[in-house]
Amino acid sequence: MKAQGPAFLYNRTASSGAVRSFDEAFDAVRAELSAAAAVNPVFAAHLEMLEDPLVRESYDSGIRSGMDAPDALDAACKGVCDMFLGIDDEYLRARADDVRDVFGRLREAMCGVSDFREIPSGSVVVAEELLPSDLARLDLGGIAGLLCARGSSTSHVCIIAHAKGIPVQLGVDISGIREGDLVTVDDPHLGAMSGIAARVRAAGRKLYVNAGNLDDVRSAISSGADGIGVFRTEFLFMGRDSMPSESEQRALYLEALETCSGKPLIIRLLDVGGDKALPYLPMPAEENPYLGIRGIRFSLKHPELLEVQLQAICGAAFELRNRHPEWFAGGTPVRVMIPMVCVPEEIGSVREMLRGIAGDSMPVSLGIMIETPAAVFNAAELAAGCDFFSIGTNDLTQYVMAADRGNAALSELYDQFSPAVRRAVALTVEAANAAGIPVGICGELASDPAATGWLIEAGLDSLSLSRL
Repeated sequence: MKAQGPAFLYNRTASSGAVRSFDEAFDAVRAELSAAAAVNPVFAAHLEMLEDPLVRESYDSGIRSGMDAPDALDAACKGVCDMFLGIDDEYLRARADDVRDVFGRLREAMCGVSDFREIPSGSVVVAEELLPSDLARLDLGGIAGLLCARGSSTSHVCIIAHAKGIPVQLGVDISGIREGDLVTVDDPHLGAMSGIAARVRAAGRKLYVNAGNLDDVRSAISSGADGIGVFRTEFLFMGRDSMPSESEQRALYLEALETCSGKPLIIRLLDVGGDKALPYLPMPAEENPYLGIRGIRFSLKHPELLEVQLQAICGAAFELRNRHPEWFAGGTPVRVMIPMVCVPEEIGSVREMLRGIAGDSMPVSLGIMIETPAAVFNAAELAAGCDFFSIGTNDLTQYVMAADRGNAALSELYDQFSPAVRRAVALTVEAANAAGIPVGICGELASDPAATGWLIEAGLDSLSLSRL
């Protein structure tokens, strides 16, 4: 989708010198986000970030080192952002935008911020970067489009704008654009998801959505998704100095399940390790973290962490079954998915732990991600030990093609449409069909309209999109 209009150069400028204490600024931002969260669930996630103890701890650390208040906030923001940006997961990397937004609100509340001009109707807003709080200040009804030098297609800014039908173009050189210049926004993503959804449903396949937090679950289900194809649990474990308790995890999983109202929720077990570190579980540096201790390998080396997560999931599932037995009439909607599986023994270890927790009354089904060549070649044996497959094409492509997906110099090799990747998908579907278990896809390829026809023809039972 394309849009044109006169450029409106948007700048965010704060005055120097602290005028409020951190506590005063914190209370003001918390009140602001609480009000915003009642209207838009994106800001509920921002409120959770604000209330994370790491925010205050990072700020206090800067003050103790001798920084003034604004510099301490900036340093704390950079530290937390760097943690997210170091993650090999596009969705979680994009959460750095939300971190910047929360700290930006704190800085504005502490230091003051200039007034913003009224934006003429039909304008294209041009900015170095936009954050959700910026959109909350703007009258989106009169904006033709957004043009930014930085940002992520999975950011909340894109989600908010697309929900209102506003095209967004990112990664644009805006240095030569002047106020009033006629500019064009070219957004290939706007409208693409609805087109994919229509084709998937017309083919009689299930339409799921990927989710990284409760906010995403609410948005997906309210938009009509048939379920959640992958619920990433990493956000629960990151940005803190200790592991989340069983009760904390259980409450969150139960809320997500209640939100799904009986539709499937596929909970991916913690997928960290290697390139995604947890500060309270230090790991030695690895020469090649992509081939290192990550996914289920990490969890099996930290069984106390895995057991608590499984106890929390099972506890939530039992409680859900007590409240809504009708949701379990056709099978459990609570599905546990193991990341980075290579051999059957990894599935066996998780299933044995589940049996020890739940006994014979298993309230969950157990599946795996197919994202390694070994999982493709062992698919028949793996299918015998689990209840479903979900193909993670992001990692599968980089492992099949031996091309780091983050290395721009190898972008031609990192091709999710390559014959080798297509063959890997076909072999996986073949093994799943032979075992009589469903197979879906939750990688970025599912959200590419150019792949929809191929994925349907390949025989996948469900596609899980980045959003609806």
